[in-house]
Amino acid sequence: MAGLEQAEVAKLCGLSRNTISAWENGRNEPSASGLIRIARITGQSLDWFAEGVNDVAPAEAGATNWEVRHEGFEPPTF
Repeated sequence: MAGLEQAEVAKLCGLSRNTISAWENGRNEPSASGLIRIARITGQSLDWFAEGVNDVAPAEAGATNWEVRHEGFEPPTF
């Protein structure tokens, strides 16, 4: 959604591209510090990552608080 490639995200986060790929493909889950890094570079809130909630609804729908689940960024389950 931020228009970044895995390699760019990895570089900005100080992590390997393989780590970002594993998160995106659900093989591993990011740590709290990893989520904070991703949130900062993508401009998304930690709530969005934790809950999969996007407060910006499509204008044509005229609604708010849409729940968006993007593949590879499912909320962690505990």
